[in-house]
Amino acid sequence: MKLLALFLLSCSAVFAQIPFERIVNADKEPGNWLTYSRDLQGHRFSPLAEINTENVSRLKVKWAFQFSDPGNEASPIVIDGILYITGPNAAAALDGRSGRPLWIWRRPLPSDYHSIGFGHVNRGPAVLDDKLFVATLDGYLVALDLKSGAERWSSQVLDYKVGYSMTMAPLAIDGEIVVGVSGGEAGIRGFIDSYEAKSGKRAWRFWTIPAPGEPGHETWSGDAWKTGGGATWVTGAYDPELKLVYWGVGNPGPDWNGDARPGDNLYTCSMVALEPATGKLRWYFQFSPHDTHDWDATHVPMLFEAEIGGAKRQLLAVANRN
Repeated sequence: MKLLALFLLSCSAVFAQIPFERIVNADKEPGNWLTYSRDLQGHRFSPLAEINTENVSRLKVKWAFQFSDPGNEASPIVIDGILYITGPNAAAALDGRSGRPLWIWRRPLPSDYHSIGFGHVNRGPAVLDDKLFVATLDGYLVALDLKSGAERWSSQVLDYKVGYSMTMAPLAIDGEIVVGVSGGEAGIRGFIDSYEAKSGKRAWRFWTIPAPGEPGHETWSGDAWKTGGGATWVTGAYDPELKLVYWGVGNPGPDWNGDARPGDNLYTCSMVALEPATGKLRWYFQFSPHDTHDWDATHVPMLFEAEIGGAKRQLLAVANRN
């Protein structure tokens, strides 16, 4: 881990703390982007209207910033004019007007990282209180000081040598940081983890492939569950009223050969609703039982309200590849 640049003494940027209440009330701050989907409900929509269909063609590049790494897929966090962006095992705080780095953080990858069987990308950070949270390719959840980029804590989530990785943006909810894993084609058993934001201590783990004796294990045959996939590589959503975390689960493995895993293969290709305090499964819906086409169900869920049959309903929508 190495902090490459600090310009804070000469920087006029204001680093504000981000309590969870600000994230819950994201709609009150249309000029900020405080979580992966802008709001906890997964809408990924900006209400700003100054740039529109009539003037968008007149936009010009003012500045550009790029990590040296080849994979850049991140959605930045934007807080009061400062952009927080990530790359594979890297993060930076940028002045939004000039693009000038305020700090840059990197974590060197292990020397054998080229053997990792998935894309070297990162989809973005999370923020809560005075910390920025980054999930790394080699399996660590890292908390950085929002102001300086200094490392506050680092927790090992997984072992990349057995096929796991992390490429998703963490989800910050009340006092917790929830993360998922990549590697569904590499013989893993998927899971979703939650870590205490203050200490980095793991609070719970939900395995997306049930073990013997657990509900859903009967949908697997033999030892297929041990390497059954079920990666969780896209950020979920959270309902602060119902207090439920919603997360999509990826394909079973091997993904193209279902003969090796007879059954419906729960909870692959499913949406799971978890209690954030315990990780307990509240409900699930499987979109593609016994998937043999790599359909996944990892898309960001969208929470909304609508009237159905004259009654107001709380709903979840997912656009599946199936």
